[in-house]
Formats: sequence, structure tokens, C-alpha cells
Amino acid sequence: MAASVSDWEETVSNPRAERSKAALIAAMTDALDAYESGTSLSISEISRAAGVSRPTLYQHFGDLPNLMRAAAMVRLVALFESVPSPEVEGASPSVSAAVLRALLAELERRRSFYLAVLDSTAGREVRDDVIEFLASRIVDVTALGPAIQDVEPTEEDVHERATFLAAGALWRTERWLRDDAAESSEQLAQRLAHMLAAAVGIAEA
Repeated sequence: MAASVSDWEETVSNPRAERSKAALIAAMTDALDAYESGTSLSISEISRAAGVSRPTLYQHFGDLPNLMRAAAMVRLVALFESVPSPEVEGASPSVSAAVLRALLAELERRRSFYLAVLDSTAGREVRDDVIEFLASRIVDVTALGPAIQDVEPTEEDVHERATFLAAGALWRTERWLRDDAAESSEQLAQRLAHMLAAAVGIAEA
């Protein structure tokens, strides 16, 4: 059975194994950053770049798609951790837009990486991982969470609504990443902030 995202995020008690996993994720990240459409990645190539054996890659991740999932989530988590969360409870859409602008600017800079992952055989699983991650952020970090909790009767309903919002935000962001003539990150940030706030009944400031 393939490792879950939580498995990848857990601290490994064996320092050598931890170094091997980190090296494989770094090698995959570098390969995806340099990825060109129509080319392919191989286990031998990634293992060699990481300085580990093919069996080591299989041991930690099972296959390349799972390694791609790990690389995508490590970068996504680091991206969100690099952007300060609003300090004010019940932050307005304008504050949310400021956070979204920072996130989208980094996504735009790493456009080739994210599209390579989404277009890979791991794309469906990565989308599921991202939606679950974003749903948790919506509930636990943003001003949307309390607003959802005020109207939904159970934790399951709260999670379902947050997941719905996360899926919509991901779909809209992926569409933007794929459109060379897309609106600016500033414009999309404002649009997403407005749509998300309106969806949970938060008034514009």
C-alpha cells in the first residue's frame, strides 16, 4: 500500500532514512522544476540525482507518482508556512486577498512545477491531497472557519463545506495557471477572496 501524506510528514527515527527521503524529494523537486512537456522522468534518473539506490526509492515511496505527491505537498506546506496568517480574527476579504496575493505570486513563479505534477499520473491524488490540505486551512486558520461553523450543525458538515470551497479554489487557480493570458495574481486574489467570503456570508469591508 502506498504511503499517505501524513506518513511523509512524520519524523523518521532513522536519520539515514530521513536523509534518503529528503534527498529523493529534493531530486524530484529539481526534476519537476526543470520539466519540459513531452519528456519523461525515470526512477533511475531520480535515484541517481538523489545519490541513492532504486530499491531505496521503492522502499520510501513505492513509485514515482507517490514521490511526486510527496514533493508537491512538501512544497505546498512550505509555501503556506512562508506566508503569515492574518492576525485579526474575522479578517475581512481585503486581508484575505493580501495573503492570497502572496500565495499566488509564488504559485505563478513555480508554474511549471505545479503543472507538471497536475499533469502527471499522480495528478488526481495530488488534487485530492491539496483539497484536503486547503479544507483544513480554511477551517483552522482563516476567518472562513468560524463563519462556516456558525451555520453548519456538525463537524462533518463543516468539513464538507470547507472541502467544497477548497475544490472550487483549486479549480479556479489551476485554470489560471494554465492560461497564459490569465488575469494577474492581484486580480485573481481579489476575485477568490470575494467569492470565498460571499460563499460563507462574510460582508465586504
